[in-house]
Amino acid sequence: MKTLKFKCWVEEEGEKFYGPGPNELIKQIQQEGSLSKAAAKMNMSYKKAWEMVQRMNQYSEKPLIILKKGGSHGGGAEVTKDALELVAEYQNLQLQIEEVLNQQKKHLKFLK
Repeated sequence: MKTLKFKCWVEEEGEKFYGPGPNELIKQIQQEGSLSKAAAKMNMSYKKAWEMVQRMNQYSEKPLIILKKGGSHGGGAEVTKDALELVAEYQNLQLQIEEVLNQQKKHLKFLK
């Protein structure tokens, strides 16, 4: 079966900082409470996940992820209310894009 796909991300001055990867990372951090565990679930290095969090926080008006340093009780990561709102808005945008794609698919004759 043929499908029509579209990827959507947010960038500033050519620098991508939010899209499918960061969106999933926030969801995994929320679930795991840890950046390292979230990165592992996504088969991503901790360094890449950490850089992604830094980029998201740098380009957003308010911090999205608050990283806590380790220690005797371990570290952790906290997803802010703003991050949860962003995830919901991004998922809503993805659904709207999917609706448009489904409506337009009928115009593309090669997608039968």
